[in-house]
Amino acid sequence: MKVLDKFVDVLGKPINFNFLMASFLTSLFLLATNFLPVQYLNKLHLEVFLDKYNYVVIIVFFVSFFLLVIHFTARRSKKKEDAAFNKFYSEKQDDMFQDYQSLEILEELYREHPDAVRLPMYNQKVKLLEQYGLITKASSQAIVNMRRPTFPYILQPIAEDRLKKMHSEN
Repeated sequence: MKVLDKFVDVLGKPINFNFLMASFLTSLFLLATNFLPVQYLNKLHLEVFLDKYNYVVIIVFFVSFFLLVIHFTARRSKKKEDAAFNKFYSEKQDDMFQDYQSLEILEELYREHPDAVRLPMYNQKVKLLEQYGLITKASSQAIVNMRRPTFPYILQPIAEDRLKKMHSEN
């Protein structure tokens, strides 16, 4: 499975996709020239080339075609996974606004906004609010009291906007 994931990652890069698309279109064009009359093939100097290398063109065509199909399928499944994750993430953020303990923490941060508020580092609700992108640490370091460790946190813009909207409705 890891090999397939790496393979899809390599194919997913834009430069590789462009190369695949160019290979596919070039081989398609060369295969289409097989249906031209001989006089046109002579004028284009393709008769000898096609006699010698037509099998290579066919191989390149089918390989690039199937790699493009794999690429589009992988891209589509990635979009579905991303959409499902974004929906889950949004639902969890909404849940945090429904939970009264989380809402208390958010309200405290909103009252002190734009200043940071020291919150307990190991509090479950603080951890969840941070995990779901509603709050963030104000700095990477802080002086911590070992008895009751706290850390400065600030609101993320999405939480601030949501709280503003909630306060304007009241």
